Amino acid sequence: MLSQGKVNHYGKLEMAFELRRGYTRLVHVYQQPPLKASRELYADNKPTATVFIMESSGGMVAGDKNEISVKLAPESQVKLKQQSALKIYPSHTGELCTQEITVDIAEGARLEWLPEVTIPFERAKFQVNTTIRMTASSTLIWGEIIAPGREMRGEIFDYQSFQSKYKLYVEESLIAFDSFHFKPQEMNLPAIGLLDNARYIGSLWIVSPLVQKLDIRELQEMMQAETSLQASVTKLTDHAIHCRWLSKEQRILHKEINRLFEHVATLL
Repeated sequence: MLSQGKVNHYGKLEMAFELRRGYTRLVHVYQQPPLKASRELYADNKPTATVFIMESSGGMVAGDKNEISVKLAPESQVKLKQQSALKIYPSHTGELCTQEITVDIAEGARLEWLPEVTIPFERAKFQVNTTIRMTASSTLIWGEIIAPGREMRGEIFDYQSFQSKYKLYVEESLIAFDSFHFKPQEMNLPAIGLLDNARYIGSLWIVSPLVQKLDIRELQEMMQAETSLQASVTKLTDHAIHCRWLSKEQRILHKEINRLFEHVATLL
């Protein structure tokens, strides 16, 4: 009797949002396991739709693929939250896990993607490609955190490969292309010029026509208030800012990136 080979997961999640009768509604959703979206939630009777993205398999293994597509119609307002950290399991076959995220934000729409942690386990191989297209009148606040592994189990940069490509377009003009490819067995990641003894990487992308209202110096001071972190803010254009942190501890980084996220969200 032939043994059954591993069946790879091909998760797919398509979400489209529209403003209807004063509230943003999830008007189209296509779900292919293990990816799933919650129904819309509304905090304090506000029109913003909060939706949780869930991954029912518990994590990605070699050969798995996830595709997430998000479309916001004009004037819609959406908060997307990952239900839990994204876990990337060991690749015993040498195959990659891949995740493709595509986002389209129409005129006057607003998307907040709250940061959660991606954790590559020992021997994991992972690649994520994120492409965001938006208009000059739309708003984006996007956070992400990358862990070195399961730190409590002593896995520090024991994964095989972690590659990320992040592309951000405004009115079809590419304003940011953030790319890195970590191979811990081939690179001295703690070295100066790489991670400088840090273990966690945090990013926050802020794009809005109201960015000019933000005080860059104030943001820099807020980011550097926690002295255990290395942090900087870069003005990409008059409408876009990128913040990045390097940290030795996940708890502190998570707290600080969420603190700045909420601060910026109230101002834009």
